[in-house]
Amino acid sequence: LIVVRAAGPLLFLNQGGGRFELKPDAFQFAQAPQGTFTGVAAADYDGDGRLDIYFCLYSYYLGLSQYNYPIPYYDAQNGPPNFLVHNEGDGTFRDRTAETGLSQNNNRYSFACGWADFNGDGRPDLYVVNDFGRKNLYRNNGDGTFVDIAANAGAEDYGAGMSVSWLDYDNDGRLDLYVGNMWTPAGQRVTEQAVFQSKVPEDLRTLFRKHVAGNSLYRNSGAEAFQDVTAHAGVAKGRWAWCSDTWDFDHDGYADLYIADGFISGADRRELQSFFWRQVVANSPLESKPSPAYERGWNAINELIRSDGTWAGYQRNVFYANNRDGTFSDVSGVAGLDGIEDSRAFALADFDHDGRLEVVLKNRNSPRLRLFHNDMAAPGTGIAVSLRGSKGNRDAVGAVVAVESENGRQEKTLQAGSGFLTQHTKELFFGLGVRRAGASPGPTSPRPGGAAVRVSVRWPSGLVQVFEDVLPNQRIEIEEGAPGFRATPFVLRKAAPAATIVRAPQKNPRESLETWLIEPLPAPEFSLPDFDNNAHTLKALAGRPVLLAFWDPGCPESCAQQIRLEESRAAFRSSSWGVLAISANDEPSASQARAFVREKRLTFPHLAADVDTLAVYNLIFRYLLDRHVDMTPPTTFLVDDEGRIIKVYQGLFAAEDFLKDWPLRPRTFDQRLLRARPFAGAYYGAALRRNYFTYGVAFFDRGYTDQALAAFQQAIAAKPDDADAYYNLGTLYLRKKMYPEARANLERAVKMKPEYPNAWNNLGMIAAEEGKPDEAIADFERAIEQGSADPRSRANLS
Repeated sequence: LIVVRAAGPLLFLNQGGGRFELKPDAFQFAQAPQGTFTGVAAADYDGDGRLDIYFCLYSYYLGLSQYNYPIPYYDAQNGPPNFLVHNEGDGTFRDRTAETGLSQNNNRYSFACGWADFNGDGRPDLYVVNDFGRKNLYRNNGDGTFVDIAANAGAEDYGAGMSVSWLDYDNDGRLDLYVGNMWTPAGQRVTEQAVFQSKVPEDLRTLFRKHVAGNSLYRNSGAEAFQDVTAHAGVAKGRWAWCSDTWDFDHDGYADLYIADGFISGADRRELQSFFWRQVVANSPLESKPSPAYERGWNAINELIRSDGTWAGYQRNVFYANNRDGTFSDVSGVAGLDGIEDSRAFALADFDHDGRLEVVLKNRNSPRLRLFHNDMAAPGTGIAVSLRGSKGNRDAVGAVVAVESENGRQEKTLQAGSGFLTQHTKELFFGLGVRRAGASPGPTSPRPGGAAVRVSVRWPSGLVQVFEDVLPNQRIEIEEGAPGFRATPFVLRKAAPAATIVRAPQKNPRESLETWLIEPLPAPEFSLPDFDNNAHTLKALAGRPVLLAFWDPGCPESCAQQIRLEESRAAFRSSSWGVLAISANDEPSASQARAFVREKRLTFPHLAADVDTLAVYNLIFRYLLDRHVDMTPPTTFLVDDEGRIIKVYQGLFAAEDFLKDWPLRPRTFDQRLLRARPFAGAYYGAALRRNYFTYGVAFFDRGYTDQALAAFQQAIAAKPDDADAYYNLGTLYLRKKMYPEARANLERAVKMKPEYPNAWNNLGMIAAEEGKPDEAIADFERAIEQGSADPRSRANLS
């Protein structure tokens, strides 16, 4: 079992008896991966009988100012390299990317890949789907090397690529390509306007427009050439298309298409697609140089979608039926496959063995999983083929099965990895054509019968086997080299269960939520007066559990929370708790709070917080989770005896809830992780770390220098090789005129990242302040040579 995590793949070896064991260091990469692992596909590219693996990588937005911006947008070549790893046969995989020639054009943002023998030479070729630009079609040369022929073959397909599907949509015996991209009406409008990238040559404007034109269908014309037939076929509109793939839904013998689409459906339904094309793409530089406007646009839209914004949201999935004449019809609604969730991927399998493929749809939002059962009244007959290899790989990945019936010939390739983040069943399903008058019924009564078919298998080893007079409506199991096959009739189809009615969950605005933090967070220090003007600090309560209860006297739940705390004041005091209630010191809130405290005779300290203290704690709350929203009262932080926030309570809680949590608190990382896991088992995910860099940027942007300094210091402690954290820390010290500290951190930054124009500019400023003009001039010149986007570099030099 191969599990692909964002941080890298894991190999689990089957020990038998339902047990798997992790193989340490199974994947040996020549260089450290530089991005997030996404798509994966396996094939035996060199014919040694073992399955090799190609991994795609992508650079995602990680937080404020933590993004490898794709430059230029229409043809970004600053993405992380992908990997081809060779199966060594001993439970390890070795990186052979460079020696096989797959380093060519290996600098993109890759989402998906798919292996198939598109030119019929018996060797698997590779198509790689990239975002922000062209795709790669690597032809297998048969000598252990590949060459990218996408441009010459007419299959470059500039666009926002997300998935790939190899299929023979016209049954001519040649594998065609269906590539998932983006179809964006807002982008189409913006890119057609004269003001959009007005100084850009028309050929480049065309590439921008291609990024909003939708999916692409390429017909294999033979002789290693593809023809773009998207417009004729009518299959461009896939919206924000993630997984685009194929199967024969109605068993008519022709491949249909399904697209799982939609990006982010937020609570705020105002659509951000126009903003993206006007404020992000329109500001894309044409060269690989920094662009503050472009980077600000990316940061803005990434923060907006984490703050309940909608970007390409509430989009319905698309299903295209093959008309058998080279065109398709959109039947999404009538087929019942037009889910409106933010779908990501789907997998195909015959769960009930009735000869029809079910669809397992994976969504980003709720419902996270849907299972669609094919309930078509009378599809054509069909046959399923299950293979087991003996001379080549056991799974028979790469085998080509052909079925010849009275309605023609079809070919399908057994693949391991298709669409987007998907692997379908390893059984190959063939519809045998429209039922003719007087023919036996289809899988509603799936007994073997009807006109026999001819089945042939071309195994990866090169062996070809042919089986005559195979009856439809059954599953046949073929072992490589065996003279016969085993046949099992499809299961009699029962009445389908009633469809599940999916309703949007009703969110209770008063719902209380509690969250243990996997990594505790230092609580910012403060000194605030109570209503008798006595100062209170957090450090004065060190060594004790503390509740920081943020409340608003105008909020009924907040007032109820204060009363509950007061009712249990004896229990808090006997357990040596510190309880601090914090509200705003502005009017009329402060007067209301003071009056409420006196009326209810509340005895624990109630503090009047200035706007800065409230803002700092609001930022702490806002960036705790990936959903960035402001803190609403009542919100309570449980701070441990080391001054760290270990739990957050949103809403109204009984005082007993706080009291019982303290003795039961998780004290180690493993204990905290145990609380976080939804079920028992070992955790194999990436390291879980608080994003202190984001906190540093958030504090820095809002002028909270001391908090920003502390956050960047924590970011460096967690990741000592982070040049950007050193740069930001040095810049903060520069602003505070602490020149030795600023120089030390900026020099660390340029040592790790020599091409860092802003850091060189700041080093020049320090040298100038220290009365070292020659050094300052050299630093400013270096910043300018490296393409500094900061106009101060030239101004400082002059």
